[in-house]
Amino acid sequence: MHASPPPSTAPEPLARLLLQWGVAPVAAAPAAARLGGGLGWADAIALSQVLAAPPAAGADAAARQEAQAWAAAALDRLQAELAAGFDDAELARDAAEPAPDGMPLADLLAPFRLHHTQQQRTMAARVATLRERLRPRLAAASGALARLAQLDAIFEQALAAQERERLAGLATLLTRRAEAHQLADPRRWRQRFWADLQRALRAELDLRLQPVQGLIDALHPADSR
Repeated sequence: MHASPPPSTAPEPLARLLLQWGVAPVAAAPAAARLGGGLGWADAIALSQVLAAPPAAGADAAARQEAQAWAAAALDRLQAELAAGFDDAELARDAAEPAPDGMPLADLLAPFRLHHTQQQRTMAARVATLRERLRPRLAAASGALARLAQLDAIFEQALAAQERERLAGLATLLTRRAEAHQLADPRRWRQRFWADLQRALRAELDLRLQPVQGLIDALHPADSR
């Protein structure tokens, strides 16, 4: 019997994780085509209006610095709180114990599936809240950043359905991972599955935070990057 390796606490790109799990990469369409497929007519009108209007002149260095400090602290706090929620102590203890004999896989997976679904919902809500609260701080820093905040709001709304649909597919992938682990080790498979679940949640959080990180990076002057 092989002991499960301790899970890493560092996030990894979701694309890399999926590749390791045997999910073949899909060739990405051009950016314009991907955006066009997600934009409805109302989104397209809003986008054209933002792009047609020149950004307001002027910048507020103090507001930019305040936004940088607030965003860094808010991001650190969010990451720490969500990571703490991923690692449910009771489920971790159950995963470390041998699986009961005679219980169907679906029943054994039920609490882990519920945990995964709950964490996905929490991530989606809290990342969206942080993104929404960050935009007015960008808008206060400069006209160019105000336009960026407007564009971010449009793209978030337009692409939300695509993101939900694609990330929902992780549940099916995790079920396949559980089936493979159970086949390889019918008694101790849950510990390996729990490690997979933690990796998937951290990778998903890393993906969801990319737009937020982009907004935070935009707060730093180009000559300081």
